[in-house]
Amino acid sequence: MTSKDSIMKADVFEGLGEEQLASLWEGALELNYRKRERLFKEGDEASHFWVVKEGQVDVGFELPTASEAHPLYTIQAGRAFGWSCFVPPHKYRLSSYCASATCTVLRLDREFLLGCFERDPAMGYRVMANLAAAVGERFNWLQGSTTTAPYAQVKITVHLATCGIAAGAREVVNALVDEMSGEDRPHIKMQTAGCIGRCSTEPNVTVQIEGEEPVIYQKMNGEKIRRVFREHVLKGAIQTEWVLA
Repeated sequence: MTSKDSIMKADVFEGLGEEQLASLWEGALELNYRKRERLFKEGDEASHFWVVKEGQVDVGFELPTASEAHPLYTIQAGRAFGWSCFVPPHKYRLSSYCASATCTVLRLDREFLLGCFERDPAMGYRVMANLAAAVGERFNWLQGSTTTAPYAQVKITVHLATCGIAAGAREVVNALVDEMSGEDRPHIKMQTAGCIGRCSTEPNVTVQIEGEEPVIYQKMNGEKIRRVFREHVLKGAIQTEWVLA
């Protein structure tokens, strides 16, 4: 597959004419990565838009004890990612890594793309409409997805939809990882899931102890989840002031 073919088959460029695709192709830089190599890190300046030509790319959040991101979803060939480049403050919200043995991506400069859209508003409208559909599709998938944990007496679920991440769920995950790394506790498992439909109360965390009703905590942060872990998970004392009504 040539670079031009990759652009023609990319989800966000569907419906563009040959001349429009050719103009985009002129600004595409082809890059190759090996498994676990990072394309960009959360917090980096989002100055580029990306299309997977071959292989797969994982997109997720960083964990302090891991060498790569915890994947939220995988970008397949023909799919685009890195839309943070179009949204102020133009910082990547997540990190991306090559997920296959090798992967080839096309990188397009944000200013180049905006220039193309300014010269051809119809192109810009089509790309942004396609991008909105792609973002919606991935959000719906993330909202309904769950990383299944092995059998455990205690399960702690951090709800990691886009709203949760924006509200600070990554800090919650980091604190939980830190608390759980101190001792071997095979009866306690942490997992992730989508939004529970209460975006205003994010970050939300569900604690489920075997034989008891699950408890949903609201507006969690690193300090609060540490207390929930030490008092509720380890000692059985529900922290009622943070329970979602």
